[in-house]
Amino acid sequence: MDHKLQSNLNSFPILLLMCLGIFICLLDTTIMNIALPAIQNDLNTTLETSSWMLNTYTMTIAVLSIPMGRLAEIYGKMKFFILGLIIFACGSAFCGLSDNGEMLIFARFCQSLGASILVPVATIIGVESLPLKKRHISLSLLGATQGLSTALGPSIGGLIAQNLGWNWVFFVNIPICIVALVIAFIILPFKLEKRVKAKIDWAGLILAAIGIFNLNLVLIKGNTWGWTSFTSLCCFFIFIVSLIMFIIVERKIKDPMVDLNLFKDRLYVGATLAVSSAYLFLVGVMVLLPQFLTSFQDKTEIQAALLITPISATIFIVVNFVGFLVKKIGYVIPIMIGYIIVAASYFQLEHLNTASTVSEIIIIGVTLGIGFSFIISPATMASVSSFEGEMLTSSQSVFTMLRQIGVVLAVAIFVSSITHEVDSKKQNVISYAKEQTSNIDVSPEKRLEILKSTEKKIDTDSTFSNVIEAPTVSASERQDLIDKNVKDTLSQYPAAEQEKIKEQITNQVTNQVNQDILKVNKEIKIYTENVTSYTRKEFSSVFSIVFGHALPFIFIGLLISILYRKSKKSKVIKNKEVTALGE
Repeated sequence: MDHKLQSNLNSFPILLLMCLGIFICLLDTTIMNIALPAIQNDLNTTLETSSWMLNTYTMTIAVLSIPMGRLAEIYGKMKFFILGLIIFACGSAFCGLSDNGEMLIFARFCQSLGASILVPVATIIGVESLPLKKRHISLSLLGATQGLSTALGPSIGGLIAQNLGWNWVFFVNIPICIVALVIAFIILPFKLEKRVKAKIDWAGLILAAIGIFNLNLVLIKGNTWGWTSFTSLCCFFIFIVSLIMFIIVERKIKDPMVDLNLFKDRLYVGATLAVSSAYLFLVGVMVLLPQFLTSFQDKTEIQAALLITPISATIFIVVNFVGFLVKKIGYVIPIMIGYIIVAASYFQLEHLNTASTVSEIIIIGVTLGIGFSFIISPATMASVSSFEGEMLTSSQSVFTMLRQIGVVLAVAIFVSSITHEVDSKKQNVISYAKEQTSNIDVSPEKRLEILKSTEKKIDTDSTFSNVIEAPTVSASERQDLIDKNVKDTLSQYPAAEQEKIKEQITNQVTNQVNQDILKVNKEIKIYTENVTSYTRKEFSSVFSIVFGHALPFIFIGLLISILYRKSKKSKVIKNKEVTALGE
């Protein structure tokens, strides 16, 4: 970037504007989570349709962030920033006006088109808005914005949906986009912007889109299809073939969409791995913890959203401090500290149970927020420390794509793990229920009916709100039992006497049957309470088990810190030339 343009961009207002653009885009990756039940109810959508309302957004950003970053470089990043705001605002309006699930999915796709432009472009402009000596400031703010927006989504979405209706979860973006557009036209120096003179790499664009689409698709649907199903294996195969062909094309073409020299920079590779893993561990908690709170601690959706707000509040406070710390001591120590603190939060989550207090939940959130901040801030700074110009654009497009894959991967891994553990616990519950039915003094047929009712409830309930309702003796069954017993008793007497004693026998039988039914219903009630209690205990433990399984992988993340060792003479790569800083 030339000095004249640098002087025009050397302002915090531009950086703050870019942070605003990133904030609204990444906020919408999680803002629907709490509002989704209201949307499902209002639009009468299936679970499959609802899942695509969420997944379309993150999937599109992951697929298109690299192509959009390259196109912005060719046609003008500032112009693309304006275009992204307009598309995002229009998409948000369509989302709010949707009257069926299919329309909302299409509207979310339109919205995500704008986001796939805004996120990489705003990051690049934001990084370039301050000179190299002050770049740590822009990187800290951008990193804080990215983490904060993702973490704040559920609580903001829940509050808006409860007070204004789910439509306003999307409508709220429109005035923000309008304000951002006005400010952009005032402060962005469009005439001074340089553009890259290069042809569009259509082959690379198509191959990247196909590969990333199939990877995201199988991560989203693999748990439903089965990870070893034909469809899943086809998606994996297409992804691998597309990746290999993409690498071949990018190495041979004159103007590649992604300069593969990026991945020769060890610092950059470490940064992308760290950010992907950090978002994986953050989003895993953001997805599962609210579900645990609503299902097993009887919290409302809003209460659950507010209880995870300390995560975002901590990120906002800590991430900028870490940015200044990195300036003093480098990347390695903060990254290592971050993984250790995240591991500490997951250790706390491993001991999560139905008796966990609000204070314990808040402490978990604060711990996770601190750990995430210690990873994301140095990783974001490291991702751009070696690049300028075209290489900077390429690096941030890939960075955005891999971050989104981390988000999708988190949902895939944690939801798949929960599903696997729940299936295992269901068998435990059914075995326990079978043992408990032996305590009910009923016929084998009735005992089997009670057990089948329990199995059906457990198999069909996907909300973990298992209140087992075993069938008691109905009024018709009671009457049939009385009639049968009266008939059997009367048959023991001579026909001449039966009419005389029928009323007496009927009263005696009725009293006995009532006592027997009272006893049986009491036994069924005890059965119901025992099985319900056992079910809640088993299913609630699923969450702590999954969080515990993640712990070893967090410690493996510590190995990423090795990649952050940097030579004494820092290099900045601009396009394909390497120049030493300070020379």
